[in-house]
Order: sequence, then C-alpha cells, then structure tokens
Amino acid sequence: MSEANIKILRNKFKNLVNNIQENLETSLYEAEKIAESLMCTNSISSLDDVLTFYENQIANNSAVVEEKSLSDLDQWVITDSNISHSSGKFFEVIGISTTKSSSREVGSNGWDQPILKENNNVGGLLGLVRTYINEMPLYLVDAKFEPGNYQQIQFSPTLQATFSNIEKTHGGNAPSYIEFFEDFENKDNYIFNNWFSEDGGRLYKKKNLGLIKTVNFDEIGTLKKGFIFLSRNQIISLSKTKTIVNPHLMRLINF
Repeated sequence: MSEANIKILRNKFKNLVNNIQENLETSLYEAEKIAESLMCTNSISSLDDVLTFYENQIANNSAVVEEKSLSDLDQWVITDSNISHSSGKFFEVIGISTTKSSSREVGSNGWDQPILKENNNVGGLLGLVRTYINEMPLYLVDAKFEPGNYQQIQFSPTLQATFSNIEKTHGGNAPSYIEFFEDFENKDNYIFNNWFSEDGGRLYKKKNLGLIKTVNFDEIGTLKKGFIFLSRNQIISLSKTKTIVNPHLMRLINF
C-alpha cells in the first residue's frame, strides 16, 4: 500500500473512532474495536495476501499425522484407571459416570464416557498481542499446526500453550513470544485477562487464561516463522467465510 493510501486509511480510521466516541461516549479502546470491526486496518497485508500466506503455510508443512494403536504410543502409559504421560504432566484420559442428568437426552439413565483431564487442572495460556502499525491496530497471530486440526493449520492466538508446554516438559523449545505473557498474574498490564471455560463434554474441568496485551511494535521485531499480523476485520471475515480460524482466536478477538 502506498504512503498516500496509508494516510487515507489512517485518517478514515481515526475519524471513525472519533465519531464513535462522541456518539456512544465510550472508551478509546471500545471505540477502536467497533471501528476495527467495520473496516480493515491492515495496511501491510490484504485479505488476498493473508490467504496466500496461509496456503504457503499448508504447502510447506512437512508434519505427518497417522493413527496409531494406543498400546504403541511412546511415553504414554495405559492402566485400568487412565491413560497418562510418563512425565505425569500434559493430560490424561480418565473414565467418568454421570447419573441423574435430568437436563440431558438420556435423562436419569445417565452414561459412562472417557474424558480428557489436564494435569492438576491448571489450564493454559491463550495470549493475543495487539500492536499498532501505521497508527492502526493489528493482532499478531500464529498459523499453527496441531495434529487434530481440520486442514492441518489454523490461525491461532500469538500464544497457545499449556503450562507443561511452557515448562518445556516435552524437551523442546519454549513457545514463541512467551516473554510477552510471563507477567500474566498482573492484570493491570492487559486489555483483557480472565479465565475461559472449555468444552465440558470432552474436557474435564478444563480452563484457559485468555489474555490480550498491547505491545509496542518495536518490541516484536522480525516475525518468527508462521506468524503474521491480521486486523480484527480480517479475522472476523475469515471466521465467516473460511474454516481456518481456531476457536481460541475467535473468542479472544471479541474482547
């Protein structure tokens, strides 16, 4: 985008924000959120650019996922009571029995099922970096591979990690950009900082801490592999038309 077009876009955004503040008497952040939903604030990547980036991530993803017998899984232990990791961390599969469930289809008959339980029910961190480029807000997102993802890769928050991942229990590297969220206990440093509950049909008492933080663009530096800046408008648009935005990012972008 040329400097002249960037200036036009920036002025349009600022005028819209000012009008929203004046008419709705809301905070600057809330006014910006409304404006971001109505117009794209990304002066460095169009939606077509974003989709090309995504397609390249898919094409260059070398990961192979194959189904495997539970009894053959490396470092996973199967007992009569659960399936758990040999480290005692990550998650385990346990069995539960539910009875007297008057609000469910099976009624008083209840049911038994396996369910995933995270180690110590600690949860994880879902962190989204918000920054300003050309004086307009953008979000740092990860084109993240997960073994169970539909289409392999989905746009995810800047950080999406359990504490087992953060502590490098897997023996690998620390999650990218964890340094921006190490102060998660200090809510004053965040636009949004609160626990999310997760799907109780397959996850046992699971929760994740949702975080949105404003970070100066200069602190981010050269983007790490697989990361891209998206506008709120682009994330919303992709959520409506594609199947490439994961649920964590869709939730965070609303706060």
